[in-house]
Amino acid sequence: MKQRNTRESFVIGGWAFAIIFLFLYSYTQVDLSLTLSRVSAWQVIQKSFQFIGFYQRPLSTFLYVSIVSLLYVLYGATIKGALRGWLSRTWLWRIILSTTAILVFSYPAFSYDLFNYMFTAKTVLVYHKNPYAVVPLEFSGVDPWLSFLHWTHLPSAYTPLWIFMTLPAYILGFRMFLLTMFNIKLLVGISYIGAVWALERVMETFDPKNARVSVAVFALNPLVIVEGLVSGHNDMVMMALSMVSLLLFVKRKAWFSWIALVLSIAAKLMTVFLLPSVLFGWNRKIALFGMCLGLLLVMTQREVLPWYFLWIMPFVALFPDNGNIVLVAGGVSLGLLLRYAPFIYFGHWDAPVPLLKLWLTTIPIAVSLARVALVAFPRSRRSS
Repeated sequence: MKQRNTRESFVIGGWAFAIIFLFLYSYTQVDLSLTLSRVSAWQVIQKSFQFIGFYQRPLSTFLYVSIVSLLYVLYGATIKGALRGWLSRTWLWRIILSTTAILVFSYPAFSYDLFNYMFTAKTVLVYHKNPYAVVPLEFSGVDPWLSFLHWTHLPSAYTPLWIFMTLPAYILGFRMFLLTMFNIKLLVGISYIGAVWALERVMETFDPKNARVSVAVFALNPLVIVEGLVSGHNDMVMMALSMVSLLLFVKRKAWFSWIALVLSIAAKLMTVFLLPSVLFGWNRKIALFGMCLGLLLVMTQREVLPWYFLWIMPFVALFPDNGNIVLVAGGVSLGLLLRYAPFIYFGHWDAPVPLLKLWLTTIPIAVSLARVALVAFPRSRRSS
């Protein structure tokens, strides 16, 4: 019992340190043209953090890689603890809830999408314009947010449902930038908790012995934490609704399950690839295959972006007893997170960044696949 408590305490303490470390690091990436608060003391703190992120790039890169490495060590330890039973469900959920509570207030360090969510809501509520008919550049000279927004030459790419969901966050932000940002991150954070809760309830039906492992595999995957809770991508809302749909199907509430899935598709379209799975009784294998196929099709049209793997991880977690799937998914998510490192170091996306991104993505995936192959090869020899 003493050994179990020691290991549990080590993992819990490690997560507390890593998440606070990640929270603080996120503020090193605040855009140089963005002032989060007019309070002079805060501006001094912000500039000191920005100095690390923009003018001490080797140090910033070291800090980022260190955080990612620590998160993966803790991720592996947590899965191991859930598998072997020395990490309790209570403490697992405490880690998840604490992580959410802290990172809702982090800065969206690795993507500008959240700011586009905010501006789209502002376009509707303040300028009373159709975000599909105007582009942000039309408000040049009028709106100060344009100094740090990206993709200002394009109309909104978000679905009507998602835009509708962001309107209360903007209204309750009372036109204050920071409060509005935190409101949208809270919406994503609640979706994250909802997705984890639905996943656990589903696994309590399918495989109750491994429900804790499933929760750990999805909820504490570092990519899920970074892209969901730090960057605040709306993909998390889509995935939460898909998990609720699966749960409702398991609970024999087919019509409500369809409604949840339709809402998921309406939030961000990609879960349309779950329809074949639903037609076969929400088959988990077909669901995982469908979402992987959707990701591959998107990759043929555009560059793969790390948060796209949020579409896959909930369905990986439905197979906690398949170590190969979990291992490869871990390798893919690590490779995708490392894609940020060259940009953090150089401060641009020009050469040699694309080549470095390719290698940093490929190597963890190749290592995980090699590990699977090495384990499988001796087994095949024994069976022959």
